[in-house]
Amino acid sequence: MRFLALAILLAFTSVSCSNTFYLTDSHGAPGAEQIIVEFPVVPETRDEFIVELEKILVDTRAFDGCLEVTIWTNDQDDDKVWLLEDWQTRAHQEAYLNWRIETNNTEHLGQYLAGELRFLWLEQH
Repeated sequence: MRFLALAILLAFTSVSCSNTFYLTDSHGAPGAEQIIVEFPVVPETRDEFIVELEKILVDTRAFDGCLEVTIWTNDQDDDKVWLLEDWQTRAHQEAYLNWRIETNNTEHLGQYLAGELRFLWLEQH
């Protein structure tokens, strides 16, 4: 059931979110599209989730249009993991997500999730 929710959410990532996060450094390449993906995880499984995430991010980083993907955590939210993704265009990221859904190769991550993912496209100001 969690995977179904994950797949549905992945399919709708191109929808603009009303939440905007601001970065204070120059992480992204000029003109790159940036998105934060927030994973609510079962706190006791966060480290294991990160190990599994690192395994699949090899393919993400090799995907056409992916400029960079990094994993983030903080000590105050042990039930969250964030990905900061840089893409050439949103269309590249959408193609990537469609590939993930078609191949069903992220189903095993559902066991670590404690809720719905959030997708936050960033706007630089």
